[in-house]
Amino acid sequence: MKRAQSHSVIARNQDLLKRIKDIKAEHPLWGIRRVWSYLKFREGIIINKKRVYRLMKENNLLVTKNFRLKAKRTKTRPKPRASRPNQFWGTDMTKIKLATRGWLYLSIILDWHTKEIIGYSLSLQSKTDDWLDTLQMAINNRLPDGIRESVKEQSYLISDNGCQPTSQRFMMNCSLLGIKQIFTT
Repeated sequence: MKRAQSHSVIARNQDLLKRIKDIKAEHPLWGIRRVWSYLKFREGIIINKKRVYRLMKENNLLVTKNFRLKAKRTKTRPKPRASRPNQFWGTDMTKIKLATRGWLYLSIILDWHTKEIIGYSLSLQSKTDDWLDTLQMAINNRLPDGIRESVKEQSYLISDNGCQPTSQRFMMNCSLLGIKQIFTT
């Protein structure tokens, strides 16, 4: 059973409720925390967060959640599994700090079936040319006769959405070689 508020509490809350309604009129998307911090730190009103929440809830001033805008955290599709060599290649880059030289950038291509590094490039910069060198080394190591003659089925190159694998030159070279790119999130 909820106890009724006294007249003195109702009178005290009227001024505060008017101020909260004014703030919500200016900023309709502000929630409890932002209204509370505005009252406390901007206007110097010493008030508890629970009191602001109660007043906003009683007067229907809370912001309703829009669940359509919430990010989906579930996997949309399963990770591909390689059933043969040269079916799925993965590529990525990492930075290595050397005390004498500074940063070095290592880009690699890994065959997902054999878990073997088939191409790599180590350079002072991470440019599209370095990634293309890595791709060329992987093709030369695995497919010396050429990709079109050696692989009868589709080959895939899986990478992130970095600026090198999504550059026009890199994507054009993959397309000319007959390698389909897959980008991870």
